[in-house]
Amino acid sequence: MTPLLSESTPLAVLGFSAAEEQLYRVLLRNSGNTLGATAELLGRKPADLKAELARFVAAGLVGIEGGRVLAVPPDQALGRLITDEARRLQSVNEQLDALRGLLPSLSAEHLISQAPRGETVGFEAIEGGDFLSLIRGLSAASGGDLLWLRPDGWKHSFGRELDEWVMDLVLSGRRSRAIYPARVLEEAPEVLRARADAGEHVRILANVPTRLAIMGASAALIPQRWGVHDDRRLVIRQESMISALTMLFETMWGQAMSVPGLDGQRDDATRASGRRLMLDQLAGGARDEQISAALGLSLRTVRRRVAAILDELGVESRFQAGVEAVRRGWM
Repeated sequence: MTPLLSESTPLAVLGFSAAEEQLYRVLLRNSGNTLGATAELLGRKPADLKAELARFVAAGLVGIEGGRVLAVPPDQALGRLITDEARRLQSVNEQLDALRGLLPSLSAEHLISQAPRGETVGFEAIEGGDFLSLIRGLSAASGGDLLWLRPDGWKHSFGRELDEWVMDLVLSGRRSRAIYPARVLEEAPEVLRARADAGEHVRILANVPTRLAIMGASAALIPQRWGVHDDRRLVIRQESMISALTMLFETMWGQAMSVPGLDGQRDDATRASGRRLMLDQLAGGARDEQISAALGLSLRTVRRRVAAILDELGVESRFQAGVEAVRRGWM
């Protein structure tokens, strides 16, 4: 019997052991012998040899026909196996490359699990709805300065009502500052004039990147996508985020310029004179409709301002407001 080798063999890449390679060499040299003669040559029983040959038959290296063991020419049989294995290895290499490329993201996932975990901070996302009511609600529930980035504020259908609301807040003692893009000087200078006359501080930048409304330290309102002016908005109430947006506004405010003729916004005395005009109308017994016509204000604005004056004076009737205003020296 020809001794079989036990050390490694090049055929191992195809899944064959050194002993199987030696058997294959015997089969190649004795191709065409009967199964019995080949078994006798190898010192095996025919049934045992047939079982051993099953792997070679399955791989297409040999065949058993008419009781004879026939070796397929190696350049055909092994050439096909080598091509198939090369394709498999190429696929494996591609998968390994893909896995290697995945390592950074997998490592990042692992690092996330190692990072300290805290409380999720959420924002209130609002789509559509009554924007003016939203602004009124947020500003009424807050204190402190009102800060605005208004890249297109004069184009809103509710622009005038919003301006009147801001004017009311300014008259009540709130400070309001707004930054507009330079094109407003050509497209809507009357908007700047109206807000400045009401006491708002107005400045101009070449470009204003997005809408922004900051209500003191309580809330901020920004588009859900920065610079995209649609009906999707975020209401932010998280303190550090409001502080960051306020710092952004202050930086832009420092870069913006005052408009000649609009940089002398109404001071407290001017605002007081506006309040005095309203009180004069009330003392004269004017109805809301008459006050609206006399002062050039909408009926809704007149009613809001009257209610604010009554509340500020701590009285319930217009007559009492007149008496208290005189007592305080407002008239």
